Amino acid sequence: EYVEQYDTKKSRLLFVDNCKHQKETATGASTVAKSLGMEDYMEFLQADAFELDLEEESVDLLWCDFGVGSRMADFARKIWQSIRPGGFLICHSTLTNRGTREWLESIRSNKEESITGIPSDDVVELSLLEPQKRYQNSISILQKRKGIDSADYAEPIYSRYA
Repeated sequence: EYVEQYDTKKSRLLFVDNCKHQKETATGASTVAKSLGMEDYMEFLQADAFELDLEEESVDLLWCDFGVGSRMADFARKIWQSIRPGGFLICHSTLTNRGTREWLESIRSNKEESITGIPSDDVVELSLLEPQKRYQNSISILQKRKGIDSADYAEPIYSRYA
């Protein structure tokens, strides 16, 4: 009874990068995914993130590199509806960069959607810092907690015991 709904939706991991950084490695993501047997779940788009036109609730995980910087709220506002309930927006370099840190602090303080791009009652946040690095040293993981129909997301229970 606990596993009936397991794996009913195909997962989708979307990587988007404009690949304009001189030391970019994003173009190798597809090769890595194939070597891990995950190419059916991952899609890499070489594009400007602001030009994305994604369907509502079509993405489980979207990686956002630092490229959107001070425009994080605009980017989040544009793509938040494309993330499935329970899905994730992972943002790179959010803790030690002034522009993205201000945006992150607004989310942490439950500021209104007009400031963050994300409804304050629709997100939980976890940020991780790599203290041994000075640059590109953190990620923030934002989980979407509501669907388009405003129903709260709840993780499924698949077992009775551990």
